[in-house]
Amino acid sequence: MIDKKHLLLKKYIFIESELLAHIPLCSIPAPKNALLFNSFNIEIAYECFKHNVKVDCVQADKKSLDSLVSFLPHFQQTITHNDFALFTQAMDLDIKKYDVIIADSLLDKHQIDGLSRMLTNEGILIVRSHHPLLEEEVFMQKIREYAPFFKIIMPFFPYLSILGDKSYIFASKHFHPCADMLLQKIDLLPHLHYYNAKIHENAFTLPNFIFEKIQDIAKF
Repeated sequence: MIDKKHLLLKKYIFIESELLAHIPLCSIPAPKNALLFNSFNIEIAYECFKHNVKVDCVQADKKSLDSLVSFLPHFQQTITHNDFALFTQAMDLDIKKYDVIIADSLLDKHQIDGLSRMLTNEGILIVRSHHPLLEEEVFMQKIREYAPFFKIIMPFFPYLSILGDKSYIFASKHFHPCADMLLQKIDLLPHLHYYNAKIHENAFTLPNFIFEKIQDIAKF
């Protein structure tokens, strides 16, 4: 039996999909390619196509991914898109650098290091992380783990998400998500359900008590 949360996830999956794709791609001027790493939500790739970038996707569990054909609204359009390529393991990827890597999953330090090496010198990594209240210590520890590899490290949160038990990290080698936000690029995007310039900026707004805890470990 499909429960109410399942139906809500399907109805509002565009929230995370749009946010995770457009925040990095609207912070970097001329991206050419992106990597979706270890995520079943290939709606993120569908959103990336709106920037005319090629998307490689690494997902080992293809059987589970295929089972989402009726759950993800643009599944077939994405899987068959000329700019989409699916791989079961990272070692099958061509040797190249990515402008943006999006990992809608928790990463360990080894994976952070590995993905950072796959980015261009101005690349951006977007990664799922822990909730700052429910898992305060591990939330702070995860931010520390990005420090050796990135110039900018900032947590952000989807506004009005029904998946409120997590955060995300914007880790960049060069571009700042707010100072380098490309307003004209955002304005030229086709109609979106969720993402806009104010959503982009506000995703990085932190209450004082969280900012004070991470101001010496994050990189703003």
